[in-house]
Amino acid sequence: MTDDQVNLVVQHLCEQLHLALRLKGSEAHPPNAKDIGFDPASVRTVLLAGLRSASVTIHHETAGASEEPPWS
Repeated sequence: MTDDQVNLVVQHLCEQLHLALRLKGSEAHPPNAKDIGFDPASVRTVLLAGLRSASVTIHHETAGASEEPPWS
């Protein structure tokens, strides 16, 4: 995976986590559940830990990197 792909997954996860809390309603959660934040940095940390445990390699793009996709 590339950093850009990780960032896209993090953005999608944050949106889905916020949506899930809104859809569940307050009866199944503590009263402050809607105030819980899923900041991108925290979600990224958890995602990267999970990917590492699954032996997924993250390719960090550098300046001057080729335009070739990482799977080629």
